[in-house]
Amino acid sequence: MEPYTGLLSPDTILDHCLVRLSSAMKPPSFEIKSKFARSLLLGVAGKKLQNAKLFPTAAVKVFRGGGSHSGNLLLLGCKVGQPEEDYFAHCLSTQATEKMPKMLKPFVKKFWTYSDHPLSLGTSDFCGKSVDGIPVKNDSINFPYIVVFKPIYRGITPSAENDGNNFNSFDRFLDDVHSIPEGSHLFDIFAAPDPKSVADPSKLQRIGRIVSTSSMMKSSPNDRLFFKHQRREEDFVFRPNWHGEAKSTQVIMDGGKIKGPVAAIAGWRLFEEQIVCRQYVDYEKINSDDSVAAS
Repeated sequence: MEPYTGLLSPDTILDHCLVRLSSAMKPPSFEIKSKFARSLLLGVAGKKLQNAKLFPTAAVKVFRGGGSHSGNLLLLGCKVGQPEEDYFAHCLSTQATEKMPKMLKPFVKKFWTYSDHPLSLGTSDFCGKSVDGIPVKNDSINFPYIVVFKPIYRGITPSAENDGNNFNSFDRFLDDVHSIPEGSHLFDIFAAPDPKSVADPSKLQRIGRIVSTSSMMKSSPNDRLFFKHQRREEDFVFRPNWHGEAKSTQVIMDGGKIKGPVAAIAGWRLFEEQIVCRQYVDYEKINSDDSVAAS
């Protein structure tokens, strides 16, 4: 397989970048003050949303030279939240499944006016220019279909998770992330090279890692820091066959209980299952072994 280009080129170290770790929202039970309204909403929302404590998302902004715009990746976990208070409990992915509770569909429907694939973000721009801002030729650009962050860092300890105070527990997530020390190995980076590969755990690739190079700081809603969302359609310009492959390639997860096309089913949970199998191509280990052999 041809190596990825741009900011995902092999042996590339990205020093000048920002990583934003956040929860997309507070759990609905925190925000709704009326007991009646809370019980009504949670009664139709499903157990996952009822028990959600965090909605983890991550964003990466890499600054390029040569006056070029930055490279951005955005990833998310479960759309209806996770029951764990540990931000690093599960994988994050540049694509989310289209499977969701019925009550959420009217709210999410408006995103389809922006894109035909609003829950699947592009990666071609991230791989379209080098860290020096040098463009990759259109016929040479190579980018993955999906990027996945596998958490390595562990934050909140199990003994701290059940204090019975939901609001404080959410604030503790902010304090926990804020306390991450410099030099922490936050994530391993995985990539699915194309839609067909998503169905095969042996085609998944470990291609890098994210390590903090400074202490974390809390951002403000008014910091004017913007992480650009790239529409999936921009990837299809370079890979027009991916559109059909994503709809025709079937994937199975959760022991066969969930089946469907890559375009609708692939997300953090599928890749979390695949990573546990440890059948992936480990380019991190290959590169490490090459370095040892050359030393």
